[in-house]
Amino acid sequence: IRDSNYTLRQASEDDLDWIVSLEQREDYAPFICRWSREVHARNLPDADMLYLLAVDPRGQKVAFVILAGLRSAARSIELVRIVVAEPGTGVGKPLLRRVINLAFNDLNAVRLWLDVFDDNDRARHVYQSVGFKEEEVLREAALKSDGRFGSLVVMSILAGEYQSG
Repeated sequence: IRDSNYTLRQASEDDLDWIVSLEQREDYAPFICRWSREVHARNLPDADMLYLLAVDPRGQKVAFVILAGLRSAARSIELVRIVVAEPGTGVGKPLLRRVINLAFNDLNAVRLWLDVFDDNDRARHVYQSVGFKEEEVLREAALKSDGRFGSLVVMSILAGEYQSG
């Protein structure tokens, strides 16, 4: 997938060190459940998952996306992770729109869903701005990298909402 700003391509084993290094950034610690390189290496070839990289025209990696549930009989795909290397550069929202388009038009999803920490106001706002709706809160459902438990907000967008929006 290509536009004037970047190309979206499937990630490879060679990209895993970059993905892990981005997840390990201290400024992302409150917002991302970090995975080891081994976990990513196990997930990468999984046919139920899709790892994507956004690459700018100079070949620089600017973001990554992980989708899961590609084989779901219910056609419910999870946006596991979307991480932008440099927040505030205008990559995130257009990338999110492209992921939504990919889920509904190419992967035939009926529902695209995610969970986000309840204190990640910036991300929640971006998700709502592109059509995601908040469904429920899972109280203290995930262990954050700082050792605290965080509550997760489940959000989703349905194919019918995407097509009518």
